Amino acid sequence: MTRRLLATLGAFFAIATASAQARAQAPVDGQVLVVLASDGDGPRDPRLANVPALHRPPFDSYGSMTLLSSPRISLTVGEAHELQLPNGRTLRLLLREVTDNGRYRVQVSINRPGTRDYLPEMNVVTSPGDPFFVAGQSHRNGTLILGIRLGQRGA
Repeated sequence: MTRRLLATLGAFFAIATASAQARAQAPVDGQVLVVLASDGDGPRDPRLANVPALHRPPFDSYGSMTLLSSPRISLTVGEAHELQLPNGRTLRLLLREVTDNGRYRVQVSINRPGTRDYLPEMNVVTSPGDPFFVAGQSHRNGTLILGIRLGQRGA
């Protein structure tokens, strides 16, 4: 009985480990919304209507919003992905891990122009399909809001 139990437990852990390794190695698709927000009155880009977070505090205080771009990305654990921002800076995303419960641990940073430093760094744990936002970069009399979504809900 003890041998059978040990064999069963061993098989269970081998399957669980293989599944976690497969999850960690599979690319995670996503998208980055690059939005220009400004305090002045103006239009709100209709392409942002289905992004609820942009209609709640603190983002609802901006008078206008324009979607500048929405590039698709693919992240793999341990490999950095860089995206040029319209203000000359670089967004750097690094997928640190896919957790046992399927969430993503991501390191996010934006470089300072003319330097190689990536400061400050921010670490985020997010669920598939749930966007997170980074804002505050100045651009054309406004502020860049970056919405980052990885994976799909229910995945």
